[in-house]
Amino acid sequence: MKTLWQQLKPEIKQTLNEQEEKYPSLVKGVKIALKDNYLWSHLSIGQARDLISFTDISLGGMSSYDWSYGEKFLITEDE
Repeated sequence: MKTLWQQLKPEIKQTLNEQEEKYPSLVKGVKIALKDNYLWSHLSIGQARDLISFTDISLGGMSSYDWSYGEKFLITEDE
């Protein structure tokens, strides 16, 4: 099974890497959480919120599926 980091969409990884220059400690924590977990539901609310805050995705534009399953962030089998 792939970690969340391995399942993350390339554009989200790129954004995190770019943000790491400005916020090294915070982004490092997000990356560790993504590399240590295999299911979106295993992230804490804080970890998911931190990930979202370092992307261009608006909290208001997220669906319940995005919150529950990370659909905007993870590669699906169809992609």
